[in-house]
Formats: sequence, structure tokens, C-alpha cells
Amino acid sequence: MNIIKTSALAAIAGLAIAAGASAAAPTPTFPTFAGRPSKGNPVAKPGEIVYSGDGSHLFAGAKGNRKIGKIHWTTWNSTEGLAAANNWINNCSPSCANGKFTLYPVTLKATAPKKEGKYFIFTRLKVTYTGKQSGPAKTFTWKISYSHGFFEIG
Repeated sequence: MNIIKTSALAAIAGLAIAAGASAAAPTPTFPTFAGRPSKGNPVAKPGEIVYSGDGSHLFAGAKGNRKIGKIHWTTWNSTEGLAAANNWINNCSPSCANGKFTLYPVTLKATAPKKEGKYFIFTRLKVTYTGKQSGPAKTFTWKISYSHGFFEIG
């Protein structure tokens, strides 16, 4: 299981739903936001999700022919988030700073909201490749949890 400090993976904080303890089924308004969930920062749908500590692997949209854009969320509510994106993977050759990104089109489905402290977070992220894929599995699901300023993925 990978533990990634929030500052290294701020965008994934968008997979959380901020809600008061008394709310039955939260459906807050989601502003643009990157950072850890807190009472003053309702968490939003992420524009990108970096899942490697060095930024060489991420989910994001595409602007034109090779510029990173925002994830296109078609649904975002108290039960799920659905999006079209790309899995950007850097070959890190000769180094990650000078490597070339390859894009793999995917759909993302964030589900299974769970209360963690005073916030709700989506605890599953299902990734489905819609074209060429970067690994042997066409679909995989990550478990996500949040505790003491850290997101755990895996």
C-alpha cells in the first residue's frame, strides 16, 4: 500500500466530499480546490489526480495535442463521480524531467462514500481503459482512505 503525503497528491483530495456531521446525504456545491479537506474548504472534483510521488503518472484531460487539461466530470454528487480522462504516463527517459508522456484514454468512477472524521470521501476509484491500455488489466479499482493528513491508495 502506498502512503502519499497530501501535499504531493493534493488533487486527490477532490475525491472527498465535505459535509457536516448532521447531514444525511450531502450534496454540497463544489468549488475549484486543491488541498486537504477542512471545515473551511469544501472539497471539489479534482482537475487532475496525480498517483505517483514524482508526478510521472496522473489522470487528467487533454488540451489539444499533448497539453495536460482538466478531467471532464460528467457526474459529481453524494454517491458517485463519473469522468472521462487520460492516464498520462511518463517514460522518464532519459529522466522524468525530460521524458515523454503517453496518453491512455480512461473513464473514472469514484464511488463508495464513507465518513472519515467529519468528512465523506469516495473510497473507491474504478479506472477503465477505453482504448489502448498501459497494463494487462482493462479495468482496476483502487481503495482510497484518508487519515491524519494522508491519503492511502492501494
